[in-house]
Amino acid sequence: MDLTSAAIATLISSGVASAVAYFLNHSQRLRTLNEQLDNILKISIQYPYLENPKFTSTWLAHKDSDDELYLRYENYCTLVFNFMERLSKHHHFNAEKLERHLNLKGWIRIHKDCWENPSLPFENADGYCAEFKSLIDKYLK
Repeated sequence: MDLTSAAIATLISSGVASAVAYFLNHSQRLRTLNEQLDNILKISIQYPYLENPKFTSTWLAHKDSDDELYLRYENYCTLVFNFMERLSKHHHFNAEKLERHLNLKGWIRIHKDCWENPSLPFENADGYCAEFKSLIDKYLK
């Protein structure tokens, strides 16, 4: 099979274009994830108790209450774990890359009670992919 120089140039051009598109898409996803993280951090600045271990450790006793603090906390945890799953998918569940990005282990552990005991019993079991749940379990052991 004879490849003409035009065909070779087309193949090379196509390969380079695909690589550039992949890099730009990857960079855009990372930028979006960092913006999401910034938004979560702004919430925790506005409501500092959401990251306070003295408060988060009281989740079990109050998870079924109508107290606005705990309703907000559960919604905040949903934001946090949804973000963590997206970040984990972005890094292909590579723990080393994730830990370079942020202190995932510490963040998971501070919200452990809410993860393990959501107010809707199967919310986390049904709402997240198997790879992410496995990652969470690894950090909680």
